[in-house]
Amino acid sequence: MSTTATLESTEVRLDPGSEAVVPIQIRNNGTVVEGYELSVIGVPGEWAAIEPPIVSLYPGTTTTATITFRPPRSARTVAGQQRFGVSVLPTEHPELAVVPEGVVEVLPFLETTAELVPRTSQGRRGRHQIAVDNRGNVPVNVLIDPISDGDQLQFKLDQVGLAVQPGEARFVRLQANARKSLWRGEPVTHTFVVQVSPQDSIPVELPGSYVQTLVVPK
Repeated sequence: MSTTATLESTEVRLDPGSEAVVPIQIRNNGTVVEGYELSVIGVPGEWAAIEPPIVSLYPGTTTTATITFRPPRSARTVAGQQRFGVSVLPTEHPELAVVPEGVVEVLPFLETTAELVPRTSQGRRGRHQIAVDNRGNVPVNVLIDPISDGDQLQFKLDQVGLAVQPGEARFVRLQANARKSLWRGEPVTHTFVVQVSPQDSIPVELPGSYVQTLVVPK
C-alpha cells in the first residue's frame, strides 16, 4: 500500500461541551508526490473537524493532521460510544484510500430545570402546573414533593414520580386545598414549596402560594 495513516489514539472519551484533539500521522510510501483529502466520517459533521483538510507529501515523507471533537452540550448529543473513521483519499490514486478507525465515547451529563406555573393561585382550591425540563443527554427520573408552611395545606398530584427523556418537557398538575374551610373574614395566603428531585442531581425548590377565599363570597 502506497499510503499509511495511523491515529495516535483510537479511543476518545469526553464530556459534551468540551473538546478532544487526536493527531493522525500520514505517510506517503509511494514513488511520486501525492495529495490527500482528509475527512472524518461516522460522527455528526458539526462536531468533528480535521485540520488541515488537504495535505501534499513527497515520496517517503510523513505529516501530521489533527482531528478535533467538539460535541455540543445539548440534549441532542447522545451519550455513548460511536465508531469513527478518518478517510485519507489520495487525489491521484483514490482507489488506494485508507480509513483508520477509532471510537469516541460521549459521556452523560444531567441538567434538569423545573418551574411552577402559576406561582400564585387563588380560589376555593389552588391549581398549578409543574413543568420539568430535561436538558441533559440521558433519561432522568424525577420525584415531586410539595410541602406546605405549617402543614396548612394538603396536595393532590397527577404523578409523584416521572421519567423524562432527553430534550423532553413533562407537566404535572398540582392541586392545593386548605385543611380548614374559610367561612368568614379575609382571604388567607398559604405558602408552600415544591421540591423537584432529579435522580443523582441537586433538588430544585419551587416556592409558591395559594390565596384561600371564602367558601361563600361576601
